[in-house]
Amino acid sequence: MGIFDSLLKTKNSKRKYHYDYTKIYKKGRFATSVDYAYFENLYTLELLENNEKKKYNEDLITLWGKLDMRSHIDYDLGNTVNLYFSEPFKRVPVNQLNDYNYMHEDSRKITLLDIKYVKQLSLENVEFKNLYFATYEILDIHHEFRPYVLLFTKDQTIDFLEIGYGYDSNNNGNIELRIQELNYPVYLTTKGIIVLPLTNKKIKLDVYDYINDIDIQKIEKSKMS
Repeated sequence: MGIFDSLLKTKNSKRKYHYDYTKIYKKGRFATSVDYAYFENLYTLELLENNEKKKYNEDLITLWGKLDMRSHIDYDLGNTVNLYFSEPFKRVPVNQLNDYNYMHEDSRKITLLDIKYVKQLSLENVEFKNLYFATYEILDIHHEFRPYVLLFTKDQTIDFLEIGYGYDSNNNGNIELRIQELNYPVYLTTKGIIVLPLTNKKIKLDVYDYINDIDIQKIEKSKMS
């Protein structure tokens, strides 16, 4: 699968490896104070400990642990955001939508597919450094798996900070990506090209590193070998 194929619309789920999240839940059942971060940290530490010889980038592993565990907790609590059911760009939990009781299970959870690391990106004279594009899939109202992207940044003093998000709002294959530093959305194509709507300028994402569910599966299997 190509590095940007995770952005494609498909009939079937593209994720191959599914972690047993109940293992993490069981570890926290006797805790006196439990929140999202508690479970996210448990999963992240497990991945980092199994990352033999630091084969995979630790920042990517850390972000994967946080996001993948968070999406499972959101699903468990009904806090998932599904923009393919809600009003345009209105990010509300699915349990607040009228269709919640009739939604398919895969419409109640976002499934993390990969995280792409981009060292530097220039958009309309705005310079971005250390960007992480987290690509999810989620089932839409027509029972097709569609992309949902969260954009994070990280520096030496701040943990991963979400600075943008997007989805295929027009069902044309392009993700309408809203970034905090820009006053208008840009478009991310399934070829990994960002298109600036005002000038039609095209910028290819230069992905320095990435991690996906198959990499996570290899990390988990390493502890059993």
